[in-house]
Amino acid sequence: MPIQTSGGMCLLSIGAVTPAMRAREVLLRGGIPATVVRNDPAATGSGCAYAVSYPCGQERLARRLLRGAGIRARGGGRV
Repeated sequence: MPIQTSGGMCLLSIGAVTPAMRAREVLLRGGIPATVVRNDPAATGSGCAYAVSYPCGQERLARRLLRGAGIRARGGGRV
């Protein structure tokens, strides 16, 4: 489940920066505005703590696009 931030934006934790950038590109190609953000590593329990931020209203499509691209999204973190 993604974390919802103010403004109706959600986060899905990806891990390292390169897969997070790939996830952003997948979402953008799918018509979902997305940005790569750095999470607090303490919130994710790992040193690599990058996530993609996108409108919460696009949750199902975002997950479907990422799953189709073979990108594993994990728990979220607050920006």
